[in-house]
Amino acid sequence: MGFTPNYLEPGTVLAGYQIESMIARGGMGVVYRAFDVQLNRPVALKLLAPEFAANDKFRQRFVRESRLAASVDHPNILPIYGAGESSGLLYIAMRYVRGTDVRAELEARGALPLAEVIRILGDTASALDAAHAAGLVHRDVKPGNILLSEDRADVHRHVYLTDFGLTKRTTSATGVTTAGHFLGTLDYVAPEQIRGEYVDGRADVYALACVAYTLLTGHPPFDHDDDSAQLWAHMTEEPPFLCAERPEVPSEIGLIIQAGMAKRREDRPTSCGALIGMMTPPSLANPPPVDSPGVAAGSAPEDANDDAVSPLRATPVQHGRPPGGSWHAAMALLKGKAWIPMALVAALFLIFGASLVLPQMSATNERVLFRSEGIPYTLEIPKSWTHHIRDRGESTVSVLSAADITALFADEPEAMAATARIVDLEPASVVGLAIYHRSPRVSNVLPAARIDAVEALLPGQAAKLTDRGPLTFGEVKARRMDGILPLSSTVTLQVRVCALETDPSQLLVFFAPSRLFEENVRVFDEVANSLRQPK
Repeated sequence: MGFTPNYLEPGTVLAGYQIESMIARGGMGVVYRAFDVQLNRPVALKLLAPEFAANDKFRQRFVRESRLAASVDHPNILPIYGAGESSGLLYIAMRYVRGTDVRAELEARGALPLAEVIRILGDTASALDAAHAAGLVHRDVKPGNILLSEDRADVHRHVYLTDFGLTKRTTSATGVTTAGHFLGTLDYVAPEQIRGEYVDGRADVYALACVAYTLLTGHPPFDHDDDSAQLWAHMTEEPPFLCAERPEVPSEIGLIIQAGMAKRREDRPTSCGALIGMMTPPSLANPPPVDSPGVAAGSAPEDANDDAVSPLRATPVQHGRPPGGSWHAAMALLKGKAWIPMALVAALFLIFGASLVLPQMSATNERVLFRSEGIPYTLEIPKSWTHHIRDRGESTVSVLSAADITALFADEPEAMAATARIVDLEPASVVGLAIYHRSPRVSNVLPAARIDAVEALLPGQAAKLTDRGPLTFGEVKARRMDGILPLSSTVTLQVRVCALETDPSQLLVFFAPSRLFEENVRVFDEVANSLRQPK
């Protein structure tokens, strides 16, 4: 008969570890203080919820990544002593240490001083870069996974990064990926993680930048109550300005955090150490010790972080440095006397690169003039987009794209599943524009109610939009909304909606699979701005 992880009596022995007391309970399981009977030492023993052990793919990945994490020898990575399965439960045994985590620090003290943030994140970045060098991506960097030892071998509390080996996406019992359900917090997840794309160390760079903002303000950069709105914010919303809440912090810090939170991984610093290194001017290279109240592991509330903390001699912060190229030059500038905003340097490189690339792009994106009966304007669209039209009740919809997905925007039965299959096979063909010729439910409504009306007009029942306010497209005033249009549990279209102030009122709905949307934004903007009304 197997155990349940929710509560094990003191004295219970599991996988050679004797339970002493519960430390914390979290979303993935329970952490106990235990005693390693064979090696005669205390450990923090995390037991995962039974449903994870029942999943073969999860179990295999958990054991594999736990062993990989255990092989990374770094002073800021919490040592893992063992991991496996026993009595139907997955377990991971780690060094037991007395202390607290950064999330508890925030709850007790609020926003932290810049010098303390730089020191904590410098050690965290060093741990992450070491893990990346070993082929391991953390995927869930957050304040609750950054531990602070209460025992000080140096003037500062020692920093540990924990929770390696715990994958953050679930799979079904058959091993087939199900709806992308995140087991960790949504406050720090990178856009490519949300889209289900390949994840590398730059996802941890994004998360670390989010954590930096959180430690300096006391709250995450995006703080929506609704999960879908939170995910959408990571994919589309611009990072907030740090200076609005911490005007005393150098403005360069906020700009560097924004660079770390770039939507495209290619636009972020190349390593976690590079990110924190750019945030560290000479005046903060050796911050003074910080005296702050600690919380002994085991005294935190039951819903606190899953892991506990321990003494180890602190080592100097080693900020990673990217090899060669523009970031290397930028780091050299930052370490000199003239500490300039990294975002400005990055912008110069982007502008220079764009000057080389844009002429080539223009040559390959041939445009044709589009006009149609019932549409009181013209547009210049890519030649690869073909026109399909269909009646939809009291309105008519035109769809311009390589694939004929008119049935989707006509909201016909089975169209969402059919379109999802096309996205799986030929995602680039599902990039284009849908035009609703007449939208009576959008006309003659107050701006506050318009977004609800547009969501109701879009296919399915799960469309989610965010109002971006009024603007002008070409020669026509409009209101822009950005959002998502889920087609299935694994396929989502990203959309940009323009509610035009024409007679009759019309909608332009630009769409693309989520992973292709960013690279097509320029095309969408060019099409929208080409809008002209006949004289």
